[in-house]
Amino acid sequence: MITSKEEYDAAVKAGRQPLMEWELAPRIRREIQEQFFGKGHGPQTNARFYRWCWEHRPHLCEECGRPLRGYSAVYVSHILSRGAYPEMAHDARNVNILCHGCHSTWENGNREGMRIYPKNEKTISKLKKEYLGYE
Repeated sequence: MITSKEEYDAAVKAGRQPLMEWELAPRIRREIQEQFFGKGHGPQTNARFYRWCWEHRPHLCEECGRPLRGYSAVYVSHILSRGAYPEMAHDARNVNILCHGCHSTWENGNREGMRIYPKNEKTISKLKKEYLGYE
């Protein structure tokens, strides 16, 4: 468990990205998220978050495997919506990289039929436990 900014910096220097891992203490995670993306949920903080996710994830749709060419914030899909869970909006574990069609299916379609659904269900459980104290 990474419990300090110094440990976080050492992990990054060693080639890891702890913001996408579960072994980062919640207090340190919030501090680093605010440092990188800013406070609140305005257009600039959201833009910084989406760009960071794009830069630190493979440019392939996690559902269908389609290569994604060129950056678009639309490719960054929240697992738990930022409207319903604003405290998790800038948590990199709470997103998938999805093509437009798969993003639309996750938002409005048959989530249970998606390949990413089982993994996302586990993520949802962990996020709710960490942020809200329940599963």
